[in-house]
Amino acid sequence: MKFAKTRRTISAFLFAAFSLSISTPAQKTQDHAPVIARVDPPNWWINLTPDLMLLLSGHDLQATQLTCNVPEVVVSRTQASHDGDYLFVWLKFSANARTGTLVCRIATPTGNTTFELPLAARLPIGQRFHGLLQDDVLYLIMPDRFANGDPTNDALAEFPNSHDRAKPRAWHGGDLRGVRDHLPYLQDLGVTTLWLTPIVKNGATEDYHGYGAIDLYGVDPHLGSLDDYKELVSAAHKRQMKIFFDSVPNHVGPLHPWVAKPPLPDWFHGTSQKHLDSYAPLKKSFYGHSEKSPIANDPFEALVDPHAPESLRHNLTDGWFFGILPDLNTENPIVAQYLLQNAIWWIESSGLDGLREDTFPYIPRKFWSDWHASLHRIYPQLSFIGEVFHPDPAVTSFFVGGKKGWDNLDPGLTTVFDFPLQFTIRDVLLDNAPAGRIANILRQDSLYLHPEFLVSFFANHDVPRLAGAEGSSPEKLKLAFGLILTLRGIPELYYGDELGMTGGADPENRHDFPGGWIEDPKSAFTAEGRTPQQQEIFSTVQTLLRLRREHPALTTGKLWHLFSDDFSYVFLRQTQDERILVVFNNSKESRTLSVPILDTPAAGISNLSPLYGQANAQLSTRGLSLNAPPQSLSIFSLE
Repeated sequence: MKFAKTRRTISAFLFAAFSLSISTPAQKTQDHAPVIARVDPPNWWINLTPDLMLLLSGHDLQATQLTCNVPEVVVSRTQASHDGDYLFVWLKFSANARTGTLVCRIATPTGNTTFELPLAARLPIGQRFHGLLQDDVLYLIMPDRFANGDPTNDALAEFPNSHDRAKPRAWHGGDLRGVRDHLPYLQDLGVTTLWLTPIVKNGATEDYHGYGAIDLYGVDPHLGSLDDYKELVSAAHKRQMKIFFDSVPNHVGPLHPWVAKPPLPDWFHGTSQKHLDSYAPLKKSFYGHSEKSPIANDPFEALVDPHAPESLRHNLTDGWFFGILPDLNTENPIVAQYLLQNAIWWIESSGLDGLREDTFPYIPRKFWSDWHASLHRIYPQLSFIGEVFHPDPAVTSFFVGGKKGWDNLDPGLTTVFDFPLQFTIRDVLLDNAPAGRIANILRQDSLYLHPEFLVSFFANHDVPRLAGAEGSSPEKLKLAFGLILTLRGIPELYYGDELGMTGGADPENRHDFPGGWIEDPKSAFTAEGRTPQQQEIFSTVQTLLRLRREHPALTTGKLWHLFSDDFSYVFLRQTQDERILVVFNNSKESRTLSVPILDTPAAGISNLSPLYGQANAQLSTRGLSLNAPPQSLSIFSLE
């Protein structure tokens, strides 16, 4: 690895330009000239960042001189890979840089070539980069399984035999245009924010999910084009809806060209022939957990524990995910800069409102600290939601930003998905765990600076559908919706759950949305196309979301425990102007609950107005007497 040094500024073609002379060892002249196959990033914006690192890919790129045609853009240094297949170029922009096309000429011992970099002006930010608010409602979509808006991108010559709806792991034809076409359905349901699984180009015929990237700057052609994505974001913004991008800086797909020929020897942790597996060599018994525990999560305790040696952490941060997905070496500042610029490019290109950050604990916290600080300097309103798949709030809270951990680092993360609450809700509803477990999880909100921003959910693309799980029922599904839409936090819904879609573990939890394809016999995007049971669940979710919009206490109100036992949980949401009572009963029998309200925020009420559900309430001098139907959730306004 040889670093170039700037020697002098000279005049160049077209305009006054800046030149970089590079000292390289003498080498044998080859028969062919240098070739640039691609430039990352493919374009940039003036007045966005003071500098930019380009990664040129091709062959014979051992540059001895590099000149560009714009005097306001200075080449500060370059670095070629040892075989010349890659060339890194660092540019600096002056404050008066202009829009246009930067043209640069590379001279090598075997010839010359040029490349272009379009430089554009930034678009107005009025309807862009809004971030997450407490009254938002996220909706998770796997675009390939939602709706087919453009059948012409189903069967692609580049990916023969990749499209087959009969195969659960093949591409099914859903795309970005299909999502855009059904924004009215989502808005009618009550959704404000869309989170799409990764849309970047993937390499395998079974990578419909998006997590096996082979090009971090390209939209997968099965899903459409960059223009399709921009149109989706623009259409959403016109409806006052937001878009979150699924960012995966931890790894790429095994078919990415980098795996066979990395830009730097330490671009990855290890190689395809020799690498660590991401699962840490830490038994559950190390921290006193039962080895027979049904919860399948990685032992992030080792990352949270200030007493754990590096030997207990290496696999998590340096291992290849599932032993398959190549782990990017984010400790390398060049890799980190490439990934940061890639995120900026997507945000700026599309006007995104936030990032969902995949496999968050598997990346060292120093990377995240720098990453979020850099992004917030450009986009102060942007929000970041981290995936920390773990049932313990003491673990998940460690990764949220706003305070420093034992490592003296603040990761800068806005919030995390509330996996502890998700595990708890499923345990209570499916396994008849005590309802008091809900209060116990909420008790630990003190570990978070802003628990009100936790993203609450009961299902996503990585866990079985609740509707089809053992122990579930339509009533249980409605209870799950009732909880996440009335408890503190920002709720996330998984596509199709509002219809009671069923399915076990991956890929059965990723069935096509009924009606997203013209050949489907009925379309659940319309009331006429839904079965009575689908319509009942849809109406329940729609009603709860409407109540959430109409009553600020359900979005921003403080949460107070009023009653909790094995079967029921009663809580209050309170703002300065409103008090809302929620009664949850998981028992198969109706229950009469005596709820003391003296010395609680419910004290002094004179009336209860029912808003939702069939519970009856009576007010006495001793408190509230609530008669809750079996497996029900009811909501009252207190006056």
